Amino acid sequence: MAGGYPSRRFDDMATSAPARVEPKLLTLSEYAALDELAHEYVTELVRGRVVREPRPRNVHGEVQIEVAYHIKAWARSRGAVVTAESGYMLSEVPATVRGPDVAATLERRSTEGVPGGWVRGAPDVAVEVLSPSDSASAMQEKVLEYLDAGARLVWIVDAEAHTVTVYRADGTGAILREDYTLGGEDVLDGFAVPVRELFGGV
Repeated sequence: MAGGYPSRRFDDMATSAPARVEPKLLTLSEYAALDELAHEYVTELVRGRVVREPRPRNVHGEVQIEVAYHIKAWARSRGAVVTAESGYMLSEVPATVRGPDVAATLERRSTEGVPGGWVRGAPDVAVEVLSPSDSASAMQEKVLEYLDAGARLVWIVDAEAHTVTVYRADGTGAILREDYTLGGEDVLDGFAVPVRELFGGV
């Protein structure tokens, strides 16, 4: 003993450190059975982990409704289904459920046998309206998940910059400013809206 302190070997100190406990990954059924978290949060299941985000601001909601309105107007005569924040099971293992701000599928899909009544697979078109809490890397990850699960178009709508970024299944993309027209390309055939109309007075 030196200086009145007991000596300890470094390997003793290492073994006495608490072991890191990995959080339990949830299955789809376990996530479906969860009670709603506090109302100020929106949740998704990402590779078995619950991810929660603050409820979006009013500007986000205004733009989300505007996008949904235009897609719904296109969809009425075509039998397509338009949803807002509904769950899409992008992967069963690892369990991943996303709720795009707006989504369009060209035909109604069965939810039979899927926990939570979610749609199996990605929508044909997934739309996300950026929130201040969205990081660039998290949004990029979400885009790739949609495309990997079968989405044909993903639109990222930026209410601050007044732009729409288009991601396609073939890996190409484009950034559309206010003086451009957002088209449905070969997915939502005949759909077109001036980008500036999506932002109204925001």
